Amino acid sequence: MKSFSSFLSLPQMDVAFDQEVDVQLLLVLGGRAPEPAWLNAVVSARVVWVADRGAEACRIAGIVPHHAVGDFDSIGEEGEEWLKRLGVETECYPADKDLTDFQLCLEHAAGKNVLVTGCWGGRFDHAFANVFSALWGGVSVRAFADESEVLIPLLGPGGLTFSFRTRPLAFSLLPLCGACEGVTLRGTKWGLDGAELLQNHPCAVSNVAVQNHVTISVKKGALGIYCFFGNG
Repeated sequence: MKSFSSFLSLPQMDVAFDQEVDVQLLLVLGGRAPEPAWLNAVVSARVVWVADRGAEACRIAGIVPHHAVGDFDSIGEEGEEWLKRLGVETECYPADKDLTDFQLCLEHAAGKNVLVTGCWGGRFDHAFANVFSALWGGVSVRAFADESEVLIPLLGPGGLTFSFRTRPLAFSLLPLCGACEGVTLRGTKWGLDGAELLQNHPCAVSNVAVQNHVTISVKKGALGIYCFFGNG
């Protein structure tokens, strides 16, 4: 595996990628709102975009977004007035449209590395659409995350190392394509060495991190690495 050269820092862990990663954009969606303290911790110097009700999470956390995208059918009058009062650049779309608010954001974020939050909770179809939309070309979604859940899409060939400040309650590998080949995993109760993981036969869920450092690589395929910290 290559030496690691770039990091994504979250309150519960650091993620070291084996490729240059500069996560420039924080995208706040309208699902379960992250805790204000967690959200403020990941803002750093990033540009902040919100999709529809994601503006509410920013308002509560005292974060002024740079850009707002969506049909704004669920934000509420108070949230809309807040955006207008602050002069936030807004792109409004009709509710009857082909793309979701998240997909619209991805279209506008071409070429950027993105950290997504406000993406958990609620309906399964929304979570499904969000995760698989992240595999579109032109945008690199480096993580879907909040204080309770983190999912990192890893495209092969590639690898990363987790350095946990808080170990997750569960650590799962989820193939986001038909098959992931050459999967190697170290630092968990059940390790892997060049394994093949099949989407239609999930067999690598509910693992346990037994060390603070967990290393994973995949030679081919799109692999979702999921950490559950509870309280979701």
